[in-house]
Amino acid sequence: MNAPPGYGAGGYGGGGYGGGAMPAVKKKYKILRLIAVLMKILAVVVGALLIIVGLVMIVAGAASSKSTPPFPDTGPGAFFGGLVGGLIMLVYGVFVAIFLYAYAEWMYVFMDIEENTRMTNEMLLGRK
Repeated sequence: MNAPPGYGAGGYGGGGYGGGAMPAVKKKYKILRLIAVLMKILAVVVGALLIIVGLVMIVAGAASSKSTPPFPDTGPGAFFGGLVGGLIMLVYGVFVAIFLYAYAEWMYVFMDIEENTRMTNEMLLGRK
């Protein structure tokens, strides 16, 4: 059998360390996991809303570039203002979504580190 060096013929769970399967570890931090899920949902919702607002700003700038009687000289300024503002809002929406989602993933990383540390401790204690 092709096993990684130092782990015995049974792979990670058997033969090499402790002689048995990996110990079952109870999941902790249920509220923190809920917060991480809510952060992921918030990232998608806020990102989508900001992207929609950016697109609306671009369309509004293009629509207001026509001369209207109350504001006769709004042509190119309104168009470029809406275009630049909309593009900035699009980029901002993408960054906000990415960073909120990444923040939620970091929560999972830290919870996984704690779980793996606890599991390693239980494996080493069972080895004696």
